[in-house]
Amino acid sequence: MRLVLVYHQIIGRGGLEKYLLSLARALSQRGHDVRVVTACTDGAAEALGVGMTRVSVRGVPKWCRLAVFAQRAAALPAVSEELVLGFGRTWQQDVHRAGGGCHALYSRDLPWWKRWSLKNRVELYLERRLYQGGRTRHFVVNASLVGRQLQQVYGVPADRITVIHTAVDAERFAPDPDEEAGGRVRAQAGAGGRPVLLFVSSNHRRKGLPALWRALGAVPEAELWVAGAALSRRDRWMMAAAGVGSRVRVLGEVDDLVPVYRQATWFVHPTLYDACANTVLQSMACGLPGIISAADGASEFIRDGENGLLLAQPGDPVLLGDLLQRALRYAPAERAAMGQAARATVLPLTWAAHVAAWESLCQKLQQPPERGR
Repeated sequence: MRLVLVYHQIIGRGGLEKYLLSLARALSQRGHDVRVVTACTDGAAEALGVGMTRVSVRGVPKWCRLAVFAQRAAALPAVSEELVLGFGRTWQQDVHRAGGGCHALYSRDLPWWKRWSLKNRVELYLERRLYQGGRTRHFVVNASLVGRQLQQVYGVPADRITVIHTAVDAERFAPDPDEEAGGRVRAQAGAGGRPVLLFVSSNHRRKGLPALWRALGAVPEAELWVAGAALSRRDRWMMAAAGVGSRVRVLGEVDDLVPVYRQATWFVHPTLYDACANTVLQSMACGLPGIISAADGASEFIRDGENGLLLAQPGDPVLLGDLLQRALRYAPAERAAMGQAARATVLPLTWAAHVAAWESLCQKLQQPPERGR
């Protein structure tokens, strides 16, 4: 197949960018003719050895750069038999992947000054044009929840949506080999052997940390580890107001989360919105049971009480506190069994399966429509 991947920057850093590099490389290695369309690259795309088309946005103000890239990418001449796959704020392609979910819903949880910013209004305009403009044939989502949201918010027909789940590297993200081989239950890693609740986030407000500060009072026997972005002044004020500062360990940015997942007792993810958080899948692969928000598409993998606990109302600190208490009542062996079930749940989410799903969809879209349709 002749495949074109469109994104405004294809560089060697950033989660989506690294994903695109890996996808382009995998598709090329499987014999497909791959080309990328981008406005910016740091050389990582050239190293792939695939075709490249550059779209210039030089001199364009930052606030409207995505819109200009989308306009200019849409104006490129079509090439016979090429299938165009879009991954950003573009509106014209054969397939678009909504990796970040539904921005209209995500933006509702932004602070008012970000919600009404010019940048956010442009992104909302581009999203409406994408889903309601009729110039994209099919949509890929990484969780069933996102598919339902696109149907509800924008009226996208269900038969134009395909779920291709995010892959997780279960060889890297795995329980401690000694713990797994010996059937031992992981020890409590907190001060004085206290249970450890792990929270990982680059956006503490959206990921539900304010509710977690208040809920932490329900489990005075536990400590909280916070990995990712630094605590803001507001975070520290809320932590002090809740009286839990002595039981909080701020890890900051962590290059390798595997050892942290292996030391924690529970992963706590009370997010207000996520399409399908990588951290949920990674923690599950490490055999770490979690308390997972129903507002995250990854919650479709959670079977409450079997491989984790489901938080139905992530913004409610009382409900979250009750779930924390419930989690800490599990005996070590019961918690270990839940962690093993969590890992077994995500083992099928391999990179090979992910790429194969893309190939299957692209092959289907290249087939001529059946007569009578």
